[in-house]
Amino acid sequence: MPAPTRDRPPAPTGPGPVRRDPGPGSARLVRPYLVAGLVMGGVWALNQGEPLWEHALKLLVLLFVAAPLLHLVRRRRTARHPGPRPRLSFARLAVAKGALIALALGAGQVLDGAVDHPDLAVAAGLTIAVTLFGPLLHRLLLVPAPDDARA
Repeated sequence: MPAPTRDRPPAPTGPGPVRRDPGPGSARLVRPYLVAGLVMGGVWALNQGEPLWEHALKLLVLLFVAAPLLHLVRRRRTARHPGPRPRLSFARLAVAKGALIALALGAGQVLDGAVDHPDLAVAAGLTIAVTLFGPLLHRLLLVPAPDDARA
């Protein structure tokens, strides 16, 4: 005996979902900043006991070599969907990364001798700072796309 079939309701005829740019703290931004924070904190924690200048040098390599390569890969993946989109400003990003490294070095200097494991405290602070403040400050790192500047 064949199973009875039901008619499907008609599909909506509206224009479809409206896509908005991610706002500060949007779910699209939280995951990448969480991963970045965990990587940066992990690198700092794995180098526990080394001089602060070595911490800074390794973090600089991570931030100024590995991150742009990942950004290039992401840019090539999104090239399939052309359109004027805001892009990250290299100058603003470099200033933010430099400030983050300076903050970590300063915290390491202050915590040295004050706590048992200052490098682990700095690593946790880096992870928390990047994860919490990254999505909130992301919009400050963006500049209009070149096509938007002409209009």
